[in-house]
Amino acid sequence: MMCLNALLQGYKNDYNVNQIGERSEITQCGFRLPYVFWRIFWALYHFVWIIITGVYSWQWAGPEPEEQVKWFIYLTDWCYFMLTISTLIDAIVVIYVNIKQPEIVQGLYMYMFTCNRCCFDFTTGESTRMTWYLKTDWVLLNVANCSAVSVALLYWGLVHNSAEPMTAVNIETHALNAVYVILNLCVVRLPVRFYHLFHSVIYGAVYIVFSGIYYGAGGTNENGNPYIYSVIDWRKPGTAVLYSIVVVFIALPVVHMFLYCVYLLRILIHRKCCQQFTSSKSDDINLGYHMEGSGKYTINSNQASHGEL
Repeated sequence: MMCLNALLQGYKNDYNVNQIGERSEITQCGFRLPYVFWRIFWALYHFVWIIITGVYSWQWAGPEPEEQVKWFIYLTDWCYFMLTISTLIDAIVVIYVNIKQPEIVQGLYMYMFTCNRCCFDFTTGESTRMTWYLKTDWVLLNVANCSAVSVALLYWGLVHNSAEPMTAVNIETHALNAVYVILNLCVVRLPVRFYHLFHSVIYGAVYIVFSGIYYGAGGTNENGNPYIYSVIDWRKPGTAVLYSIVVVFIALPVVHMFLYCVYLLRILIHRKCCQQFTSSKSDDINLGYHMEGSGKYTINSNQASHGEL
């Protein structure tokens, strides 16, 4: 019941125009430099691994190059590619902000509202907009996180064949990727918004459309079968549509809801462990932000404007 109440409260907070959200800086307790190295490490890690998945495609496709190139048709590889792009963009944004816009990290220049678009410039006293690269980073993170966990669950639940040998690539792209997402979600300070589930739904729908077009164009998998995954075999349109609806409109939203709960848990732990940072800079809960002692800049609930990413 407590978990349900927290979920409902968090859902209300997402749409509450009178609440101020997290800053664009991403560290939980102000440790900036270690977080920069964290981002660089994972960007390089996933970049190396996505190269490995292509180089070792012979493990499932055989020695023929025309079969190995079918790496590009699988949802697993689509999602791992998205995860890699997300971590690379994460690293670039964090490095850029720390070098070129340190005021964002310090929280003296911008403070994000839960409207997710609006910021406040304490140097001019004017509201401004969330930068395009932070928006891009956020959307990619939403899609990458949800798709990585979803692919892991779908693979072990629907696709995995115990008779096939388990390879390092399989473990990385169907297990460790999900572990990374959960671990990273506990470290970053980018919020998870309940209504952002549509990002992943759109991504999943695009793949389903692609699989139908691929089938219609006469495409086959590495074994010569006229489908990518047997559970979405368009020769049986009723079954294919059913599985597609379940995956896109049930599985993905459920996974997003799970990640949202992890986010709420992270906020709770953050408040317990980092009180010295949340006393004046709240995490999606305070109605206002005050510059202690100066009294010069104050944002109250009437000054907050609403928008969506």
